[in-house]
Parts: sequence; C-alpha cells; structure tokens
Amino acid sequence: MPRTPRVIEDRREQIIDAAMRVFAQKGFARATNRDVAREAGITTGLIYYYFESKEALLKAALEAYSPVQMLMQITPEMLEQPPESFLPLVITRVLDIVEGEQFVSLIRVMLPEMLHGSDMSPVALSFLARVIGFLVNYMQMQVARGNLRADIDPELVCQLLAGSTIGFVLRRQIMGDPSVLHYTHEEIAQTIAGTMLEGIRAR
Repeated sequence: MPRTPRVIEDRREQIIDAAMRVFAQKGFARATNRDVAREAGITTGLIYYYFESKEALLKAALEAYSPVQMLMQITPEMLEQPPESFLPLVITRVLDIVEGEQFVSLIRVMLPEMLHGSDMSPVALSFLARVIGFLVNYMQMQVARGNLRADIDPELVCQLLAGSTIGFVLRRQIMGDPSVLHYTHEEIAQTIAGTMLEGIRAR
C-alpha cells in the first residue's frame, strides 16, 4: 500500500497509541521501541521510519494530546475577545484536553519518571512554555489596548494562571481529591479567570 498522507497519519496514530499503552504498563524508561512495535503489530524498523527515537515518539504524543494543538486552532476573531470572555474559554478548552483519557495517561507516564530524575522534564516544560507564551502574547495585547493594568507582569500572570489550572488537574486526576472532583470545567475556568481578572483588570 502506498504511503499516502492519510496512511502515514493513521500509522503515526497507531504507533503513538501503542506507545502510550506500553509506556503506561512498563514506564517510559523501561519500555523499548521493540515493545511498542509488538503492541502495534508492526516491525521495529517501521517505527524508526516515522520516529527517530523513543524520545521523539513521546514528543509526538505530547504534540498530539496536549493543548498545543487547540491553541493553533484559535482564530484571529477569538483573539479579539476581551479577557473576561477569552480566558474562561481557553481554560475550559485546556481542561477538556488535559483531563481527557489520553492526556491523563501521559501525565501518569511522565510524572513518576520526572520524580525519579529522568531527563523528561525539559520535554514537558517545552510544551508548557508554548502554551504560556501564547497566553503572554494575548495578555500583552490586552495591556496595549488598555483592558488590563499596564503595571502587571504578563508572564508572571500567565505562570500563575497555568499553576492554578495544573493544580486542579493534579488534585483531580492524580490525587483523586474528592473536594474538587464535583466542579465542572466551566466552573473552574470561570473562577480562576474571574478571580485573576479582579486583580489585573484596568481600573
């Protein structure tokens, strides 16, 4: 079968899905591309046709399952929305993705590796930096328009925004904290954004 764009994309998804199952079972450090090939029902050589290394395979999973893809779909018209509309929308969409089954599986694979000193942290941080960078650009635009206070540090505000969101995800998905499980994504997003905007909105 010729490798058409559709066939290539389907094969990449098949390999990524198999890799996530193997990483979840064995841990990233102990898993091998041979294990992934066996799980996917393909040859090890075919994995190397699509991914140069196990690390590249993990990065591809992050690219596919993380909020980065969602940010790329935000239109210029959406960026014109004021912070009180835009921020809850973005946080809700991020929560929809990061609390989805695929991304939660990624968190459960990566967290133990990072806690035991693997070199996986830079991979995760690079994706987080892209999300924060996107939000910083939006905040700077809103400062320039007079919608947000001129004396705020947009990057620090976005770090705080990300930290609040990540905190909820870890408590809900990793710790299973019953005190936060009953909130909807919309409720969490509205509260995080609304509380933050009280401090940074232009007066």
